[in-house]
Amino acid sequence: MSPSVLIVGAGPTGLTLALALLKNGVSIRIIDKLASARVGQKGNGIQPRTLEVLRLLGLLDDVVKRSIDIRNMRIYDMPDATKVKKELSLVDIVEPTPDKPWPNGRAIGQDRFEQILFEHLEAFGCDVERGTELRSLTQDANKVSVKLVKADGAVELADFEFVVGSDGGHSTVRHLLGISFLGETREEEGMIVADMYVKGLDEDFWHVFNSTGSGPGSTPGAQSTGQSGQVLFAFRSSEVHNLFTIMAGGTNAREYPLETREGIIEYFYRSTGRRDVEFGEMKCVSWWRPNIRMVDKFGEGRTFVAGDAAHTHSPTGGQGMNSGIQDGFNVAWKITLAHKKLAPLSLLSTYSSERLPVIAAMLQKTTHLLNETLKKDAAPTDASWKRGGELQMFGVNYRGSDIVLDERTPQPDVLPSAYSVGKVLRAGDRAPSAPVRCASDATVQMLFDVFSCQKHTVLVFTSDEGNAQAAVDATKALPDGVAQTAVIVPQGLAFQMSGATMLEAVDDHAHAIYQVENEPTVVVVRPDGAIGAIVLEAGGVGRYFAKILQ
Repeated sequence: MSPSVLIVGAGPTGLTLALALLKNGVSIRIIDKLASARVGQKGNGIQPRTLEVLRLLGLLDDVVKRSIDIRNMRIYDMPDATKVKKELSLVDIVEPTPDKPWPNGRAIGQDRFEQILFEHLEAFGCDVERGTELRSLTQDANKVSVKLVKADGAVELADFEFVVGSDGGHSTVRHLLGISFLGETREEEGMIVADMYVKGLDEDFWHVFNSTGSGPGSTPGAQSTGQSGQVLFAFRSSEVHNLFTIMAGGTNAREYPLETREGIIEYFYRSTGRRDVEFGEMKCVSWWRPNIRMVDKFGEGRTFVAGDAAHTHSPTGGQGMNSGIQDGFNVAWKITLAHKKLAPLSLLSTYSSERLPVIAAMLQKTTHLLNETLKKDAAPTDASWKRGGELQMFGVNYRGSDIVLDERTPQPDVLPSAYSVGKVLRAGDRAPSAPVRCASDATVQMLFDVFSCQKHTVLVFTSDEGNAQAAVDATKALPDGVAQTAVIVPQGLAFQMSGATMLEAVDDHAHAIYQVENEPTVVVVRPDGAIGAIVLEAGGVGRYFAKILQ
């Protein structure tokens, strides 16, 4: 039997999407035109909300084990490039709370993160087909027909139910669909990005050498070389001993052959005078320039785009890879239901309507940070380096979606953007965690242990057996495998209920976090960890699922 979904592009977005679909029993095929896996750390920050997604996918333990904390940054005085002018934290390290068990981001090179994903896909017998390129695509109401070309020139014609392009900023899938990619490219702000082994800089920090270029002599070495203008050098340490990602730019950067190891070294030495820094092997290098663009829709018919194929932007803010992973996680459960003929194809249109406002807000935030970071007439401010707050992505929400249902707080949304955290928990928001005690064995776990990427989770907050049974019956009336039920009772209360997981709130955190004031309160958590519905009686379960099922 042919695979149901073709994924084009094997970066973090495509790989996590592949894993999510396989966990849902959907057969996939994932191709990449490159002959071997990419080398390079690229975006290395994994935001707290993405850590929660990785937990739902079963990846979190491996990621935490192989990654490191986000390190503090040292900004050096210029032209005395040996003196630390300022040390600041990119993020404020905070203690876990009942609703946010993983509140701090992690850092891991993208190539090493992809290796973790490869390992998990191998457990499903899934390998990336390398050296395979998509050349053409047509679709009708029932299938997508593609032409694939192998490295040896062999041509294959194949049909799939769905195709998802996670094939980067130059996406073939996006071009074949004719989807607009609106925005701007800033050639003048280009810089070189290289992974290189470096000695002489403390690995426990990131290091930034920045001069504002206010006139002759403002650049270190200007008196001897005659150069002037802005210089920006950043060294981002990694979880690999002595391996740094080097970003180099500035007014005179293109006067040096920065595509070479020797060019980077010369530019650094002449710009800073720091001869104590030793440069070793260069693993990879490329020019980068801000390409700030996004699609006007995330798909057409049975074909979709995700990740960099749908949006490209500044790496300032550490949102790119995270947004791509969350794209894939949003569309995976919808493809699953459509594939199983449990939901109409129209459900897939909500992938666009839900992700477009999120990505628009993200581009606005990352572009603002880029502008602050690359100011030519002033040093970057502390705020321009900070990566906390909304950038942790806890506030990413789908409140305006047509398929969420909120009967507890039905008034119109008042949040400034789809990236904002509100005081009132509503349908469309991230489903928070909370400590609960399992009635069957008295073990304490968290709600993230209860949620599933394979089905909806119906949380029933009640102390009344009749209310609980009504919600359980409403869930049982749904097609098999669509949802599971968990009944959460106040601490100290317990009763048995077949067809549901019985949970006791620990210190009543769950009721406080979910702002439960009325019984019953029923919260439906989607497979992507967002709240699909908040209703106040069992009948609301059916009303919610009527929005998404056939």
